[in-house]
Amino acid sequence: MKKVQVKRKNKKTADAMQDCVIFMTAYNINTFDKKLSFFRKKGKSHERLAKYHMSSLLAQNTLLTQKGKIKYTAQFDPLKQTTNFQFKTDKKEDGVETHKDEIDRVSWAFKLMHSLELLLDNSLFNISFFINMEQFLVSINSRLLQVDPIVFFFNGMLFINFELIDFSTGNPIGKDEIYGRNNNYCLMPVSSLRYFNEDEFSDDTRKISDIIFENVAGFFEQGFHIKSVSYVHNIFVRSNSIANMNDYFLGVLGATGLQIKLNNINTNDGFKYYSQEYLGVVTAVSSGNEQQSLFDCQMLEVLKMYLGLSQIVNYNVVKNLDDTINGQMRVEHLLFMSSTPIITVNAIDNMKQTESFKRNKAAIDFKITCLNLWQERRKNKNAFLLNILLYALTFVGGLSALQVLQDELGWCFKPAAAIMTIIFAGAGAIWFLLERKK
Repeated sequence: MKKVQVKRKNKKTADAMQDCVIFMTAYNINTFDKKLSFFRKKGKSHERLAKYHMSSLLAQNTLLTQKGKIKYTAQFDPLKQTTNFQFKTDKKEDGVETHKDEIDRVSWAFKLMHSLELLLDNSLFNISFFINMEQFLVSINSRLLQVDPIVFFFNGMLFINFELIDFSTGNPIGKDEIYGRNNNYCLMPVSSLRYFNEDEFSDDTRKISDIIFENVAGFFEQGFHIKSVSYVHNIFVRSNSIANMNDYFLGVLGATGLQIKLNNINTNDGFKYYSQEYLGVVTAVSSGNEQQSLFDCQMLEVLKMYLGLSQIVNYNVVKNLDDTINGQMRVEHLLFMSSTPIITVNAIDNMKQTESFKRNKAAIDFKITCLNLWQERRKNKNAFLLNILLYALTFVGGLSALQVLQDELGWCFKPAAAIMTIIFAGAGAIWFLLERKK
């Protein structure tokens, strides 16, 4: 524990487009326990935001900040390919101008909204919550880093994106500082943590995304407790200074000497976009396309992670056959979105060619085959037991028929019953042995 006086760092700007590295994690809540609490104190919204280190939250056309609420409307123009936002406050005496800083701090959310409207079918995809988290400091390998996080719920999955700033220099983590697993800040645990409204660093061993996730879970955890989650990590890089794209992908992914298939997903001259399993890269960004390349491609990386995590959940978490088939059909359905631009179609085709997508799909197909076989075995066992029951009922019916023949024709019941019992027992034993052999 150490006491230190520090102030937030802003990214250093440069004349040329600055490199950008965004670490991304997607979480799916698999199981949770319901809690009964008759004396829970929810507290005021702004108090809960502060408690869980959130500066603002966007949901249902409302921006909730620690200072108050702001209503907004979004209007997408399909001809101009633009989205216009208008804001108003609940209190007449409180003008929108007084909340300008809060609105500016969540401008990333409005840009992602526009990218979603532009690239995806909004009847199939939506973002229900945007959360602007407070910045905080972590120490990793004796290096002090500032974390700039954003959070949003995409089709019910929680996405956490963050950038890192070297606190000693004020420079963001660069594209050449993330080579290999040992430099993947999605996976590295911290050694200490401090929020800017605190006086001291506290010892901590969680990953950065888990720190943010637990704050978000604490804010929404009213009446339930999360038991298990599934997750995937990804890195998104934007840089105009990558000489060899194949070597860069292999360096970041920690592989050497391999040839991976990289195709430019974009079809215009604004930028080039490449994506593989756990890495997406934008390069050759021309002037005027900086924002589009950053947010549109980031949204396509979100789509890649969502589909991949859906496959993982469908294979590892879903138990029964019907739900597994429904999950597989849903992913396949999402791959055939209508009214989407060429870059989205190319991105989906590119996802389908990745080894992880093929492997996950093959695993789910294998799971469906096994569940079908298991279900058939259960049916066969049930049918076998039912046949035994029917055979026994047939024998009882035969005895009743002998009783009728005795009354009507004068047959001797006991010898006839003995002969029928021997025949039924012998035939039944042969049938039973043949069924067991099969």
